[in-house]
Amino acid sequence: MSKMTLRRCAQMTALAAGLSWAGAASAQPAEKPVQGGTLVYPVHVGEPSTFDCHAAASPNVMWRVAPHYSSLLRIDPDKYPEVEGDLAATWKVSPDGLSYEFKLRPNVKFHDGSALTATDVKVSYDRMRAPPVGVVSLRKGMLEDIKSIDTPDASTVIFRLSQPNAAMLQLLAMPYACVYSAKLLAEDPSYPGKKVMGSGPFRFVRYQPGSEWVGERFDGYFDTPKPYLDGFRALSVSATAAINSVVAGQVSYSLRGLTDNEVERVKAARGDKVSIVGRTMSTGVHTWIAVNTQKPPLNDLRVRRALLLAMDRWSGSKAMEQLTALHLMGGMLRPGSPFARSTAELENLPGFSRDIAASRVEARRLLAEAGHPNLKLTFLNRQEYPFFGVFLADQLRQVGVTVDHQMGAAPQVIPRKASGDYDLVLDSPPEYLDDPTVQLSVFLPHKNNPTNFSRSNDEKLSVLFQAQKSELDPKVRRARVLALESYILSQAYVLPLYWQNWTRAISTDVRGVGELPSNFLKIDLADVWLTQGGKK
Repeated sequence: MSKMTLRRCAQMTALAAGLSWAGAASAQPAEKPVQGGTLVYPVHVGEPSTFDCHAAASPNVMWRVAPHYSSLLRIDPDKYPEVEGDLAATWKVSPDGLSYEFKLRPNVKFHDGSALTATDVKVSYDRMRAPPVGVVSLRKGMLEDIKSIDTPDASTVIFRLSQPNAAMLQLLAMPYACVYSAKLLAEDPSYPGKKVMGSGPFRFVRYQPGSEWVGERFDGYFDTPKPYLDGFRALSVSATAAINSVVAGQVSYSLRGLTDNEVERVKAARGDKVSIVGRTMSTGVHTWIAVNTQKPPLNDLRVRRALLLAMDRWSGSKAMEQLTALHLMGGMLRPGSPFARSTAELENLPGFSRDIAASRVEARRLLAEAGHPNLKLTFLNRQEYPFFGVFLADQLRQVGVTVDHQMGAAPQVIPRKASGDYDLVLDSPPEYLDDPTVQLSVFLPHKNNPTNFSRSNDEKLSVLFQAQKSELDPKVRRARVLALESYILSQAYVLPLYWQNWTRAISTDVRGVGELPSNFLKIDLADVWLTQGGKK
């Protein structure tokens, strides 16, 4: 494939996923990185229920394990949503878009000293797209276009597709695509869920639930002289403690988005020792409430649509702004992205009308028509987000629906989500990228897609999804994406909530991180460093 053709494909992919993140604030003035020091940061979203990237259903896994692993590609933080190589040194795409060939970096070692080869890459991606019995892969649906993976030699991997996919490079670059040891997988296909052993910049040291996750520098890391840090400590804390630790200067930065009041509190305590970033941007983090279509009467479209119409999202957004970073209004497509609708267009979608009185009259009519004027539903929620349960209960009671709000930590909630033990459940799409092929893949049929927590099997939706996914013309693709969005809302498979504003506080002695368009960028910590090597 010619460089010109390859460049054009890259440009089309970038347009398809959103305009390039020009001048991302992660780029710092040219300074020579300093070796040494330990980075400390708080993780406020609970304890991991697994150590397996491929099965990760929450950032609470990736924010801990990512520094221990390498991936084939990753999203480029300075040219979002373009990709850059991690294990891949170079790659080329065939003119028909059906073959992706990668050459790996030489002399890559796992932490146990064994060589990482093309076989490890192949086996890892095969495990995600066609997991063996007993192995959970939440990314199976996202990789459905991969027909086969070939390894003609130890440094070459070729992905062959069944059809073109406008976002394939971004899919291969998902942060969950940790490359595991084929040897260890052959001995125990489930080993990543309980043992951490990769080829990333940091070795695993220990994990103490409720306390901390610790990693140390891997001197055999392939991308020398990285990593710059001696190690890292990820502290297990509550959302409140996460902010308190920033205020007290006990951590280097926050991962939890800050409200305006919290920003002022941090600034008052830390002054010029912190930088505040991200105040004017949205990320790909989107929350919604999945409706279990396999639980009567939620298999009735009239009931689901009534729930959708009952919620005043515009007023709710103002209330949430005082409570959480998850408060930005938008449809199923990230606000501000090339796919997003204007405010006027959004108001015409089901559930987004500003005439909430009329919407609730229609909601009551639909419930009465369906024979459920006094419905009671259970809402399964993560304990970190109680305000969403309060909001939902308040909104639905106004159309005669009672909500049993059940909260729990991740290890309790995740198994219930997987088994379908809920009527309504808090959910979010893959957060690392705002491309519709990534985020809306969760609506592919549940029978082949465990991330579809509406548990629907809608073949018409699949056709609409495939149509946008394979379209390489940006204008045509946008029209198809909007048609898909309209259909999803018309079926009320989810009750949309809000998008994230990721305002953060970062200590001024930290380099390599800054204003980022995704919560999943730079999480391997390879190029993060401290100006004084951790010495105060």
